[in-house]
Amino acid sequence: MTDLIRSLRSGPALRVTYALAGAAILGALILATGGQLGVAAGGWFRGAFGTGYAVSQTLVYALPIAVVALGVSGALRAGIITVGAEGQMIVGAIAATALSLGIGPGVPAWIALPLGALTGAAAGAAWSLLPALGRARWGMNEILATLLANYLAGYLLKYLLRTDLRNPAGSATPQSAPIPEPFLLPQLPVAGRLHAGLLLVLLIIAVALYLGRGKRRFLLDVYGQRPLLAARAGLGQTRAVLGTMLVSGAFAGLAGWMQLMGVDERLQPGVSAGIGFAGIAVAVLGRYHPLGILAAAVVYASLTTGANGIQVATGSTPAAVGTVSQGILLLAAALILAVPRARRRTPQIRKALPDGQR
Repeated sequence: MTDLIRSLRSGPALRVTYALAGAAILGALILATGGQLGVAAGGWFRGAFGTGYAVSQTLVYALPIAVVALGVSGALRAGIITVGAEGQMIVGAIAATALSLGIGPGVPAWIALPLGALTGAAAGAAWSLLPALGRARWGMNEILATLLANYLAGYLLKYLLRTDLRNPAGSATPQSAPIPEPFLLPQLPVAGRLHAGLLLVLLIIAVALYLGRGKRRFLLDVYGQRPLLAARAGLGQTRAVLGTMLVSGAFAGLAGWMQLMGVDERLQPGVSAGIGFAGIAVAVLGRYHPLGILAAAVVYASLTTGANGIQVATGSTPAAVGTVSQGILLLAAALILAVPRARRRTPQIRKALPDGQR
């Protein structure tokens, strides 16, 4: 029995356990609403992958999630739980909007596209700098710091959409003027709104696979378990925290640029749309591997695009079951992150207690 409990505490076993528990909860919800599991599964597949248009829409939703997940995976490997991707996405989109509207349509696309991408990434990295410094220099809790930064970014977006970045033509809802054409990501010649960001994501994954075979990935894993040992090998706290959090912020800012230039085409209050938190869950469920992250991002996105298919197929199960499914995955990811962290802190807490209270 003890061996079974220990095995359930390991990383892969935790993922399997939570996946089975989530599937059981989801199945119970479908049955409770009068649906049949086989019919619901068929409806989900048709809604998410049944047509070329459905596949396109699933990939469009999955792309920014995958970018966020690829960026945050290094920090999570090192045991640094940064949850600031939402705010970093927002700031990246704000910077890219200000740049594109400030320059206007008078530049060629081969200049506008990389310039916008670099601006979004730089803004996301800059927004992560203060929480990163707080964590590296003063031991500030990175979860709390990045979460507060998300709120600040949200309020900044609302303020700018009512002042400097508001649409001069006026609109019923707060939004910016349309983004100039040269800054928009080209649409691929397929059904739906699949854009050239797909090619960028595939390139990032290829680079990540190549770099993942080096020493740095190993050192991040060591730092997550034994920071002092990693420091002796050349990866100290300041370098680990600043490096991983800045990379995470840059990727989140890039995802904000991608969502803005490939889908929304103007800055709106919902530019992040929960993608930042979804990216954290996808990184965990994909086990921080680029190909696993891509697969997890597609599955996560399919829960939204396939939800209407479930409703149509069953006639009774509401499309909100997709949102519930995503919530279960977010909870599973949070538990997967929390359990090892609590296990590492338990010996420290026991040492601090008096002998009679251990």
